[in-house]
Amino acid sequence: MIMAIFESLFDVTYLSLVIGLGVRLLLEKTKGAKLFGIMAILLGMGDAFHLVPRIVAHLSPFGFETYSFVLSWGQFITSITMTVFYVLYYYFYRRQSGDMDRNKMLIIYALALVRIILVLMPMNNWGTAEGNYMFGIYRNIPFAIMGALLIYWSYQERMKEGLTNMWILILLSFLFYIPVVLWSDTYPIVGALMMPKTVAYLLIVVFGYKYYICTFERINLLGIAFTNLIMGLLAGVFYREFSKFYLYYEPTHLGKIHGHVLTLGFIGMLLLYLLTGNLSNEQLQKLKHPIYVMESGLVFTVVNMFVVGVHEIVSLIVEALDMNRNTINMSVLNGMSGLGHILLSVGLIWTLVKVFNIEKLIETK
Repeated sequence: MIMAIFESLFDVTYLSLVIGLGVRLLLEKTKGAKLFGIMAILLGMGDAFHLVPRIVAHLSPFGFETYSFVLSWGQFITSITMTVFYVLYYYFYRRQSGDMDRNKMLIIYALALVRIILVLMPMNNWGTAEGNYMFGIYRNIPFAIMGALLIYWSYQERMKEGLTNMWILILLSFLFYIPVVLWSDTYPIVGALMMPKTVAYLLIVVFGYKYYICTFERINLLGIAFTNLIMGLLAGVFYREFSKFYLYYEPTHLGKIHGHVLTLGFIGMLLLYLLTGNLSNEQLQKLKHPIYVMESGLVFTVVNMFVVGVHEIVSLIVEALDMNRNTINMSVLNGMSGLGHILLSVGLIWTLVKVFNIEKLIETK
């Protein structure tokens, strides 16, 4: 039960951060930042097709067997989006390194095309619980070659801005991924390597974000507000469609997420942007850490609400059939939710105290 909670929280946090950082990067003027933003959003949205069913399966009383069909097709979509992700990464590498070798571009295109064709082949047995072990290896051969080339090329250009850490993160992602492809069917515990692989992908996005948005300025508050607006709207859409699919019309934590994000994340950050209009850049730097703590608390709170909300909806059938099957320990999840609220409260109070002290200092001058 605890592992189900941990993995669910981990997956939702990963998806929220990757998509959110991608949305924020799209606001930047440079084409490179927009490209990296598209990469991040594609990564998050593609992984969501596989990870959201895993989350639902973890929280459902009937486990993974019931969701084998959607899990398999989710893996199908993720296989394609990950291929496109690395094609886009090649263009990021090309932009940062200045390496315009046409042969390299053709090799990447060819490997991506072969990979996608292999993914589309019916021998993969998509939609089934078993899949096809050997074809799972075949379709990953061109993918692994593509990864190896990008690792090598990125390593050669590691001194170029933006590429410093990329080679090692891509290398780690494949080192964690390959054993899963080869041995997870025989030794299910090997599947746990997907979590550090996911961390490697998250760090790729984080380093890209820090490269393009390397300073904390007042306009960043507006960027955070816009990002929270988009994420809040997405949360509302997910709640509506997910609850409609399960014919669930009662109040749920899932339905509270968009209100929290729009109020605390969008309106709150927008007000903070307006309040800091007369602050110097030096004074604004004092708000950097409190704001990041507040935003982290909001993310962690919302992630917990998401997991609780999904559990409330998918466990409805247990109550309807009067079954005695607990899928998660709610006391553990409530404790985690409390930590999110504490972090959010500390960040909010800390930010307001800092603003108050700065304004008071300005008045005394």
